[in-house]
Amino acid sequence: MSLRQAVVSVLAGVALSFIPLGLTTLAGKRSGQPTMVVSRATFGLLGNILPAVLALITRVFWGAVLLWLLASSVAIILVGAAVNGGLGDRQLLLICLAIAFLIALLVAFAGYPLFARIQLILSVISAILVVGLIALTWRYVDIMAALSTPDGPWVLTITGAVLVFSFVGLVWANSGADLARYQGPGTNGAASMLWATVGTTLPTFVLISYGSLLAASDKRIATGFLGSPLATLSHMLPEWYPVPLIAATALSLLSGIILSLYSGGFALQAIGLRVRRQWSIVIVGVLLGAVALLLAFGVTGGMNELFRDAATTLAVPTAAWAGIFAAETMIRNRRYESQSLLVRGGIYADVRWLNVLSLVGITVIGFGLTTAKIGWLSWQGYVFSLFGMPRSSDLAASDIGVLVALVLGLLVPLVAGVPAIRKQEALRPNA
Repeated sequence: MSLRQAVVSVLAGVALSFIPLGLTTLAGKRSGQPTMVVSRATFGLLGNILPAVLALITRVFWGAVLLWLLASSVAIILVGAAVNGGLGDRQLLLICLAIAFLIALLVAFAGYPLFARIQLILSVISAILVVGLIALTWRYVDIMAALSTPDGPWVLTITGAVLVFSFVGLVWANSGADLARYQGPGTNGAASMLWATVGTTLPTFVLISYGSLLAASDKRIATGFLGSPLATLSHMLPEWYPVPLIAATALSLLSGIILSLYSGGFALQAIGLRVRRQWSIVIVGVLLGAVALLLAFGVTGGMNELFRDAATTLAVPTAAWAGIFAAETMIRNRRYESQSLLVRGGIYADVRWLNVLSLVGITVIGFGLTTAKIGWLSWQGYVFSLFGMPRSSDLAASDIGVLVALVLGLLVPLVAGVPAIRKQEALRPNA
């Protein structure tokens, strides 16, 4: 893509992320419950087990990915700066993995009060360090060279938008209410939606756009970013900057790992496991740590393809869930009945069959419109094959099925779900 195509695709992906992030935040504020508990109003107290399992898988996988990224990034920077103390890559990786995992687990186990304070500190420090990173690498920017890069096929902007949406909006879609539920009922809902979404998407837009600008300025930088982005960055920075770079990388990723553990515990409880929140986090932590070790020592080669294919594969059902959930949130006129979200027999049904079956059906359609290079995911794309379109074409590779899943999910409640929602609201007192 050209620079302008890259910026357009990032902007589109960020804009799409406003839908799940903003509306799950609003749902948490209205209900005072975690995301996957509020989701019971949409899918039923038993029917919600399916999206809760999806949320648990998402949190465990992406938490493990972030943990692996943190450990491997720190190891790469230390080795590149020759300050590894004689330790090898694998030894450093394992040590960093263990330290980061222990810190994240302890903070998530302690709960929201500690998490919120640490998150504030990490966010401020990370923002300062990222600004420093941009300032120190600005000399590599060549505006004229970047603008001279010709446009590629415009369908590639769809691919970029889908990836940004999958890695930002959909990765955190089922965590939106987990923190927003602590906001006071008198706070402004629109402001809550705006700030939660801007806080997630603005740094994403700045960093990816700046990375695109660096890549478009020099083909060697672009090649380095494809192969080893952190090693490439470390070579562009002064010799004294590895420590700040490690801090910026580690602190940002650590926040995501903590949130993955915290939200994963709620998802596990939403499935129906009767265990205290702290111990549900420990269970999720064991699963997350095992997957991180598998990524660190059991997967060799093809990491980029694995992460991309896993992102879009998980994004399809998540987009379908997010669309259905977000549309119902927009339709509702009243707050959720919190007690009925926790105990069967209240105003929310055991199974909302229309939404559950729609989630499954839309996921099937979405998988038919995505493709994957990893062998065990190569069964996707069957809709393209049905219409005689090669799975290697630009349109097939765009993973447009993620966007189709989101749109179809949004349409289901808007077209057929309003009567059921109004019936729910009629069964509870005015609020």
